[in-house]
Amino acid sequence: METINKVIKTFTFLDESGALVPIEKQHRKYFGIGILKHTQTVDLISKLHPIYETLCSELKKDKTQIEFSFKRTTSKSIKYDIKFLETLEKDFNWEFNCLYFNTEDKLYQKPNNAVEKWERYVSYSKLLIRKNLWSKEETVLIADYLRKPTVSLKKFEYIVSDIDQVYNAIQLESHGVLLTQAADLLLGGYLYSLDKEAGDKEGNKTLISEKVLQIKEKVGKKKFNCWEMNWSRNSRAEGV
Repeated sequence: METINKVIKTFTFLDESGALVPIEKQHRKYFGIGILKHTQTVDLISKLHPIYETLCSELKKDKTQIEFSFKRTTSKSIKYDIKFLETLEKDFNWEFNCLYFNTEDKLYQKPNNAVEKWERYVSYSKLLIRKNLWSKEETVLIADYLRKPTVSLKKFEYIVSDIDQVYNAIQLESHGVLLTQAADLLLGGYLYSLDKEAGDKEGNKTLISEKVLQIKEKVGKKKFNCWEMNWSRNSRAEGV
């Protein structure tokens, strides 16, 4: 996808999954951040939006309450979730990368408060983006909205000043951004494949996860790459 001399303009859609401090009742071990990079968004969104409109009609809810979400998939939404992923699979202009780790790893140091959680989130996001930029790429970062604690000095938009190739960034509620929702499904599906004990009474998460793994196998590492943090070697990421 990368051209040698020409600057490539992209959009990078970012989402997170899991909790930096695991919530016992949710039985989820893994935390991850995923980015879906895309060079030509208009055509893909024009194909995804009718699926979204049909889902809204099926669920008979206000559009601000509906999105494609791994965590919130149901027996009514699952066929549309799969169709959404199948449409993404047929597109050639995207790349997905994620970093993840097991929050029960003995070497992982859990954040102690909301400020530390927020600052870890920004640091891991920055690390993932920097690691996966093409040499001639300039990108706009669009992330799911997370509230910054008032007392934290680390602003999300500092990613722009810290990484020259990210020339703008914004946080938006994910229900209005279909490709952030795509990142959600890919990330959630992949992390679930690592942690089958996370719970899936209806089997819908299993179906999404299986589809995500099929896509990962089909497109290969050049388009779908997942990086596990190894705290014994990469603890420096804590201070990025």
